[in-house]
Amino acid sequence: MTQIKICGLMRPADVVMVNQALPDAIGMVFAPGRRRRITMATARQLSQQLDPRIRRVGVFTTNQLSEILSLVQQHIIQVVQLHATVDDPRIASLMAAHVPVIQAMTPANATQCQADYLLLDNARPGSGQVLDWNQLQSQRPVRPFILAGGLTPTNIVTAINKVYPAMVDVASGVETAGNKDREKINLMVQRAHQTGVSTPLLTEIRRN
Repeated sequence: MTQIKICGLMRPADVVMVNQALPDAIGMVFAPGRRRRITMATARQLSQQLDPRIRRVGVFTTNQLSEILSLVQQHIIQVVQLHATVDDPRIASLMAAHVPVIQAMTPANATQCQADYLLLDNARPGSGQVLDWNQLQSQRPVRPFILAGGLTPTNIVTAINKVYPAMVDVASGVETAGNKDREKINLMVQRAHQTGVSTPLLTEIRRN
């Protein structure tokens, strides 16, 4: 079993779909300039409707630390995913506040991950561009990691069997015409959960 995160929820209809499919986590995007960015009010509404078994991850880039902490303190998100530089001081501040942090990086920088969890993505997150799995296979990180970048229901089994991630992260791969697609979400969750070796991540995060 490989865990799975469905990223980029924007609408109540998206929550209905994931509540049915039951991925391990979902992502809500707060990063400036991203197509899937939502407001705090929308995020609060979505989080209240979400099945409590599903972990809530907030996705950030240049956001201020105070904004990130506010979302955690209001129990809108439980985990912070940062697309940040290697030496970003927000990571240490969040970890000191006992906030679980996922650090999104390219494979070339994976050994410099400072956070609780490592997410491997391409240089343009959310672009749907697939990582080079053959190269990653020969440079696979020692620590359990999350795999992102161009994953779809069609290629997810191949990706897992090549690089053995503990979790996969998908956004555009479960969308049709820019919106979440129920059939694609169901297929992606089923295929991830039926493939790979179980290395649970995010399991110790309290449900609040």
